[in-house]
Amino acid sequence: MSDPNIPPSPVPTEPPATPGPPRRRRRWVWPTVAALALLVGIGIGSAGSGGGDRVSAQEYEDVVSQRDALADEVDTAQAAAQTAQDELASQQATLDERSSALDAREADLKEREAAVTKTEEAVAATQIDIGTWTVGVDVEPGTYRTAEPVTTTCYWGIYRSGTNGDDIIQNDIVQGGYPTVTLKEGQDFENGCGLFVKQ
Repeated sequence: MSDPNIPPSPVPTEPPATPGPPRRRRRWVWPTVAALALLVGIGIGSAGSGGGDRVSAQEYEDVVSQRDALADEVDTAQAAAQTAQDELASQQATLDERSSALDAREADLKEREAAVTKTEEAVAATQIDIGTWTVGVDVEPGTYRTAEPVTTTCYWGIYRSGTNGDDIIQNDIVQGGYPTVTLKEGQDFENGCGLFVKQ
């Protein structure tokens, strides 16, 4: 234990340092700083230009010009396609009109053919050619007269149907003129004098 009545001994202190010669700056500091600055500048330039993909103004203008040329070609192709489509639509409309006209003509022809056929059938039903015919089946009943005058001797006969000419109702051997006959249902008519026409 220390005695409180005895004062502590003073703590020795180091003598002040005497200044020595000044320190020299190391030579490698500035080249290092310059190299770092150069690397930082290159990095910033690369980042700002997108790396190695820098495009010149001329290249950009060429690309824009090519794009515009392609757009013009597309517009021209679309216009040509629209023109062709319009022409096809016009041709289709013309074909439709012609088809409709042909359909109308065909319907008209069919109607005329039907009318002609009906007229022919009506005329045929009112005419009697050479041969033997059954009245009411092959020819209509009525009065008939030859269309042309008889110039040679001919024969006609009217028989009861189904008698095979054995039951003679009326007959004649004609030597000229226009023979006339009146026919009724249930009779057979044998004509050897040319075309008879219903009166």
